[in-house]
Amino acid sequence: MDELFVHAAKLAATAAIVAEWLDRLERISRGLETIDLDGLSGFGAAGSPLPSLAFARQCLGHAERLARSLPSSLLDAAERYGDAERRVEALWQFGAFIAAPWIGAFAPVIVANGVLAAGGYAVGSRVGRAFGMTQTPLESLMAEHRGLLSDPDFVRLVRLAADHADEIVMGPASALAPLGALIGAPESASVLLGAAGLFGPTGSRVLVDGPVTVSRVVRVEQAVADRECLPGTRTRPAPRAPGGHPAEASAHLGDVVAPPEGVGDLADRVPRPEEGGAQIRVERYGSADDPRWIVYVGGTVDPGLTAGDEPADMTSNLHGIADDTALDALRLAGADSGALERAVRAALDQAGVAPGDRLLAVGYSGGGVIAARLAGNADLDVVGAVNLGGPVASAPLRDGVGLLSIEHEEDLVPASGGAGQVSPERITVSRSVIEPEREYAGLLPAHELARYRATAAMVDESEEERLVAFRSLVGEITGGTPGLRSDWLATRDLSPATDAR
Repeated sequence: MDELFVHAAKLAATAAIVAEWLDRLERISRGLETIDLDGLSGFGAAGSPLPSLAFARQCLGHAERLARSLPSSLLDAAERYGDAERRVEALWQFGAFIAAPWIGAFAPVIVANGVLAAGGYAVGSRVGRAFGMTQTPLESLMAEHRGLLSDPDFVRLVRLAADHADEIVMGPASALAPLGALIGAPESASVLLGAAGLFGPTGSRVLVDGPVTVSRVVRVEQAVADRECLPGTRTRPAPRAPGGHPAEASAHLGDVVAPPEGVGDLADRVPRPEEGGAQIRVERYGSADDPRWIVYVGGTVDPGLTAGDEPADMTSNLHGIADDTALDALRLAGADSGALERAVRAALDQAGVAPGDRLLAVGYSGGGVIAARLAGNADLDVVGAVNLGGPVASAPLRDGVGLLSIEHEEDLVPASGGAGQVSPERITVSRSVIEPEREYAGLLPAHELARYRATAAMVDESEEERLVAFRSLVGEITGGTPGLRSDWLATRDLSPATDAR
């Protein structure tokens, strides 16, 4: 819809340009009439430019009228489109308000049948594996219904479910205590973490977070070049964290990087979520007196609910969503914040980021939640954040700190954060990336980092005013000069005696 406003502005500017051409053409025509070219020897009526000028004036006049009338039609279409979207959303919300309590009322039956079905598929899968089946019943089921997870209507249903979790839990009793407007995805996540935290002392690691450590890693091409690492080794911890800024000990490692020129370049530098890989990348720009930074945070590596040594997991993601509500401060059990967010802060500290240094945060999936969290906190001078497919709709933002959130229409991950609240600081860019008749190999193709990188590159081609301003912010951080890069590996401590608070 924003593109319609951009095109309307372009047409209005075009009308002004055409009007200027018409004025010039009018002056030229009057000048030629004054000198009477038709009467001069050698021209004659047949060779006179005046008829051609008259035809050009007629065509330009028609173009000007169209350029002046079309913007109002585009603006009217945009307003109607927006009104239709609001009406559809209101109908979905009304349907969820009516249906959620009754779903809760039948929840025991639904859950019981779900458990039986899941158990049957699990047993069947084990038997199938024992007999050498290439595809288990569970895998066959997921393959058969894979398209459902990328259906825009199912994604919208997930968004509504996240906002109406309390009504589903309370069932018809929610009519006596209508808290739906007050309880959304962050509050639900906080309650879930609190309940899981109560089982932490018993040794349970389900959604129970822990302390985290970070160490700088050397990329393979750097280490091989310096003969400090065996060829083929992907990453390894550096002997020590460099003092002040990583560049003090890394210039010989080839950490100099070209500045990103737009949102597409930012997305290209986000670490890929892979087991054992660095989850955090930090770049420094500017001078010693005016250091400026960009931090990139990768997405979810471990989708399981049991917290392991990989902090980029669902436990950390839930903490990121729960932190969006003031209710989370009252939670007595569990960690105060997610392990990966604490790791990002530790990496920034070890890289040399000081209070008052300007910082741009970029994240994918669960990393996008952390980027939004950093942008909302006043203890860091974050000037902007970019989210690629993370559930950040409820993230609180500070005045003047923009969050560019790129969310695909068929991606249910951003929807898991609920509808959230409208904020003037949040710019949401969405597009459809799934072809209805095409089959995709991945379970969540709309959530793949490669597709978000492609969408981010499209943002750089837009002339929408707020997107242009955000691209300018990237230039302000880098100054258009090369920067210095460091990569960081975070690991969660699984010791039962530790305390993550």
